[in-house]
Parts: sequence; structure tokens; C-alpha cells
Amino acid sequence: MTADEIVDPAEAHSDRLRRFLLHVGVPIFGVVLVVAVIGAIGLHSYRSIRSGALALTHDLLVSQQNYIAQEVGDYLGPATAGTVIARDMLEHGSQAAIIKIFNSYGGSMLRHVPQVHSFYLADSDGGFDLIERDPKGKGLETTHLSGEGAGARFVHQFFDEKGAALRAENNPTGGYDPRTRDWFRGAAETGKLYWSAPYLITQTGQMIITASIVYQGQGDRKFVFAINLSMNELTNFLNSLQIGKSGHALILDQDGHLLAGRHMLDVAKQANWDPAKMVLDPRIYPVLSQAFDVYRVEGYGPHGIRNGKRNFVTMAAALPSTAKKWVLILVAPESDFANFAMVDGRQNLMFSLLIVVLAGLLGVLLFRQGRRTDRVTAELAGLRAVSGRESQALRAVASYPALFDPTDEALILTRSLAEMASARRASIWRLMHDGATLLCVDSYDSRHDAHSGGFELSRGDLQAFFDLVAHGEATIVADAGADERTVSFHRLFMRTFGSRSLFLAPIVGASGPIGMITLEDASRAGLASHFVDMIAGVAAARFAAQHYSAVTAAASELAPPPPEEAEHAFGDGFLVPPGSTRPDGQGGAVEGLFPAVAVMVITFADIITSSRADPARVIALVEALAVQLQTVARQYGLYSIKMLGHRLVCVAGCSHTPDPGAAERMANAALVMREASLSILSRADLDPVFRIGIDVGPVFGGLLGEDPKVFNLWGDAIGMAEMMAQGAPDVGTIQVSEDVYQILRGRFLFRERGRFFVPHAGMTRTYVLAGRR
Repeated sequence: MTADEIVDPAEAHSDRLRRFLLHVGVPIFGVVLVVAVIGAIGLHSYRSIRSGALALTHDLLVSQQNYIAQEVGDYLGPATAGTVIARDMLEHGSQAAIIKIFNSYGGSMLRHVPQVHSFYLADSDGGFDLIERDPKGKGLETTHLSGEGAGARFVHQFFDEKGAALRAENNPTGGYDPRTRDWFRGAAETGKLYWSAPYLITQTGQMIITASIVYQGQGDRKFVFAINLSMNELTNFLNSLQIGKSGHALILDQDGHLLAGRHMLDVAKQANWDPAKMVLDPRIYPVLSQAFDVYRVEGYGPHGIRNGKRNFVTMAAALPSTAKKWVLILVAPESDFANFAMVDGRQNLMFSLLIVVLAGLLGVLLFRQGRRTDRVTAELAGLRAVSGRESQALRAVASYPALFDPTDEALILTRSLAEMASARRASIWRLMHDGATLLCVDSYDSRHDAHSGGFELSRGDLQAFFDLVAHGEATIVADAGADERTVSFHRLFMRTFGSRSLFLAPIVGASGPIGMITLEDASRAGLASHFVDMIAGVAAARFAAQHYSAVTAAASELAPPPPEEAEHAFGDGFLVPPGSTRPDGQGGAVEGLFPAVAVMVITFADIITSSRADPARVIALVEALAVQLQTVARQYGLYSIKMLGHRLVCVAGCSHTPDPGAAERMANAALVMREASLSILSRADLDPVFRIGIDVGPVFGGLLGEDPKVFNLWGDAIGMAEMMAQGAPDVGTIQVSEDVYQILRGRFLFRERGRFFVPHAGMTRTYVLAGRR
């Protein structure tokens, strides 16, 4: 037992007590502390009220100033902090996903932050994107500047509250260039957060202020991200404030331009919607205009002024939340605070009770947050464990000495994938050069700790699945047999294994997908996605290394075959009569020893030829197989094929002089016959349970019997081929002898199975034929 598995009961009890105190004691203590603080504040408020109306006026204005400053800071917070956060997200995000990140971030902010009006994203090449609220609905509108010069247009897309697309529009840009705008030039020149001067949108009556920031993209390309804040929400907030009975609060800049406050719409109309002309008018703001003049002379702080027959208390305070210097002006009559002082006590009591209730709710929320923190901690511990296992698996893969050796099978790849993703089976597939065939390089069964491979899948039978692979994105299918994209793959490859779910990750090369990784019934496929991507990169490098010389291959194929003796006939009763596929049409019955005959045996499951099955269906199925296999045999020039029960025997190169192309023709025919058998049996809704064995060697031949005499072959090659078929590791597998491997290893892909004892032959190696190079 490891140290991590030892549990100390005393330590567990101590941990439970600590968590109880943290989740229950801390909220209770917090509520008591809040009540105590509220009591102390009430006592202090009572003494402050008794100190006099003027002192209260000063305290109130200071409180209002701090409150407004805090609100203004919160109001501008999405610009001051949000621009920096958005810049980091865009700068460090994938270049291909910049617009997606921009729209996701902007959409979320627009849905949850009411003062945000819109977002800009522009670059030094003139590119421009905008996201804002849909003026005609409750959704969002995105705008993209498409094209250049006279053909440039704004492309608008509208989305509802749930993000579903509604409609699209486009219109001319009118020569719009974001690089000429103040928010772009200011950010690009300063390199810091830049605040533009406020400006009005006449169509909506919105006063907008823009905060922009620049960041460096790829190459010399610069991007400017901007957030637009609506000052109308700030005006509504100032209008909602009650400063005495008739007090006012305004926000101005150092030059006296009005930014937020009462009667903003009237001031904007009077200034003809020109922010430069929106200044304090003594006719509308007589007291505030005088208070601003006093601020210019005496600076920040409380002041007393007299207008007409009334005394007013004013306060000027700085708002340091922006790069521009804004001034908060508060004005209230002194007489208002006498009544306010009498009402303040009752209001404090009500507020205190409300705060106590809120404190209680806060305690409950704190308790819930503690429990949630425990769950998050457990999840983080699980993620750390996954990260540790991933690091160990990567070290094991990286330390494999022949990882990038194309002649080595590197079985550690599929084993590591199965272990990391808790998959029943992990497979690596290669897309062949013709783009129409997927070859299983290696498949690892975690339950039986067994490797297999060599399966081929054709585009003709799995068009939808090949399209999914060509899409080049990782896909998780909960039920592969019910998804139209993977149902054919499930029927041909997964159903006999009994797996259901499928995780597919592409192996991408320089020109696109060159293969795939499949994980079946992988419970941790989502957590292992990064590891799968890294293994896919290793597999891509291995595929790139597994090339061959086209010149050598072409020379081998174009070399004229050596002269061969006439092959002999077997007799009647064959699917392909002996010698009928010879180019010269010759072939007489010759007895004796044939030194290098290629023999292939295909064994089909008993269920296909079972006597309990429907005879008509069995005959039709066998007929379809026979016709298809006849065609393949004639196509590749086999000497003869004959079906004996549930076995099919194929022969090539039956001559006294060795035929150097017999083994290659037999291997090509085997690959095509396997694909044809898989297709026919799957269409008949039968499990494709068949195995193939090939051997090359000497055999004897001769005429047997009387009237008629039948030519027959016997020898070690025939027995070895049948033994290869019976001992094949999995359905649809082509197992070959070491002699076949030595002849074809330069033109075909093989996977070694190991060493086996063969009676009368001793220890020998067998191989699985995977496909053509």
C-alpha cells in the first residue's frame, strides 16, 4: 500500500471540524460583526446629527462625493479594467480566433453591463469590427468591414437574446477608415489606455466616451481595441440622487463642458448636438455655474456661496478614474439639511435593519460558497492528478528510443492513449495517398492487452465518415451506431468489439488531415484531449518519415518479368479455372515440384454457411462473394481460386520457374478481397468474421484419379497458408509467413506479431499485412 492510500482517522476528524468552523462559524461571526458595526455606525450617526446642520452638510457632501466617485469608478471600470483584460485575451489568443474572442467578450459585456454601448476592434491595415446592442430589439448586432476601396461594405448580422442569428444586411461604408479616428490615433500614438473626448449620437441621443488601447499582432500589424461607454446611464444615476431636497450634482471637465447631469437633453439640443458647445448655461444652472467659477478660483473642497437670498453649500471634488480630469460639483441649499437631519435617524434605523437582513443573506451565500469551494477543490485535485498522469505518459512516450523510427511499430502510442483516456480500445489510422483508404496502423485492446492492425476502410462504403475525418476537427459521438456520420464505421469496425461511444481526433499534416486517432468507450476523452493532440503530432511525424523511393518502386514495377514456364490446369469445378488468367492463354498439366507458389486461404465463420440459416439467403450471399472474388482474381492474374465449404483457396505462380510477381499479385488481391468481403457481409448485416493467411513456398502437383483425372497440389505452403488464416489475430486480418514478408516488405506495410513454433518447421515469425506503401 502506498503512502497516499493510508488514511488517518484523527486527521480526517480535524479536517471536518476545520471545515465546519470555516463554513458555519465564519458566516455567523460575520453577521455578528456586521450587526456590531451597524450599531457603532448608528451611534456615530446620532452624535453627528447632534453636532449641527452645517457639520452634517459637510459630512453628507463628503459621503455623497465618495459615493458618486465610487459609482463613477464602477461605471468606468469596464473600460479601465476591461480594455486591459480584452487586450490580453486578444493578444495571447489564437490569431484565427480573434473575431470569435472579440464577439464572445463583447456580447457578454453588453448583456451584463448596461453602461457599455459598443466595442470596436480595428487594425493598422484598415480592418474594422463592431459589436453593439441591436437598436431594434434586445439582441446584438455585429458589423464587419469587408473589402477595400470603393467596394468596401459594412456587413451587419443580427442575433436575438439567445445568440441565434436573425438576419443579415450590408451597406456602403462611405469611405470609413478607423485609422483616422481619434480613438485609434490616440491609442496608437500613446501606447497606453486612451480616453477620447465625449461625442453625441444624434439618432439615439447618446453621449459616448471611448476608451481604447493598442496591442501588437503578428508581424508589424497593430490592433486597437476600444470600448464605448454611454454617459446617459451616468446622467440617470446623478438624476436619481437626492442631495437634500433640491440639491444638484454635475460632472464637468476642466474646460467646463457638461458630461453628465440634469437637463442633459435640453443642453444638447441647445448646443445643436455639438459637445464642444455643451457648457454650463447660467440661465439653466445659475447656482452650479457660480459654484464652478468658485472652484476655478479656490480649487477643490467645500465652499459657501450666496445666490439671491439663499445660502448654498457647494463641494468640488476630483474624479481620478479616467485619464481625463473630471470634476464633480455638488450644490445644495443649507436649509434643506435641517429637515434632513430629523429624518436621518429613522432612515438609519431602516437601513440598519435592511443591512442586517442583507448580512444574513451574505452569511448564507458565504456558506454556499464554501461548499462550492470544496467541490472546486476536489475538481482541481482531479485535474492535477490527470496532469500528473499526462506528464508520466509523455515522459514514457518521449523516452521510447525508436519513437520516430518508421520501421518500428511504436506500440507505446496506442497503449498510452488508452491509459490516459480510459478507453477500451485506442487506434491510429493512416489516410493512404489515394485519399480513399484508411489503414489501421495499430489498435490496442486495453481489456485483453492485445495489439492488432491492418484493417482497411474504403471511402466508397464510408463516405460520411471520410468527410468527418477530412473536416479536421476533434469529434465526440456518444452513440456511434446512431449517428449518421459514424454508423458505417460502427458497423464495420466497432460492432464486433462491442464498443459504443467514439472520440475521433484528426492527425494533421502539412497539407491537411493525413490520418486519425479513435478512442472507443473512453470515459476521460475530454480530459485527455491535449495528450491526444500531442500523440497526433508524433503520429504525423512518423507518417512523414514512412516514405519510399518512387523511382525504385517504379523501376521495380516496370522491370520485365523473367520468362516463366507454362502453368498447368487443375481441371473443372473452379471459380476461376486454372491458368485462365494467363496473358498467353497457355497452360498444360505438368507434374512435379513447383518451387515458389503463392497460396492464400480465406476462412469464413460458420454462421455464414450454417445449415440453420435461410438456404436462399446463404446461397445468394455466397453467390455474391463468389462473383466478386472471381472478378478480383482475374483483375490481379491469379492462377486459380476454389471454394471448399467455408474456405477459399487461391493460387498464383504455379510454374516450374519461380514467378517473382506472384507474391505481389496475391497480396494486392488479398487486400481487395478483404475490402470486398467486409462490404458484402456488412450490407447483409452479418459480422464480418473471416481471416486470411498467405504463404509462399514449394509444393508438389500431379494428376490424381481416373476418368476424369484431377490435378491437385499439396505441400508445406498450402498447410502454412491455412495455419496463417486460422491463427490470424482478429477478424479481417491478413497474416503472412516470414517468407512473404521478406519478398514484399519493400512495397507493403507489415506489423510483426512475434515468434511462434510451427510443427516440422521450428520457430518462425509471422506478420500482419497492413496495406500498400
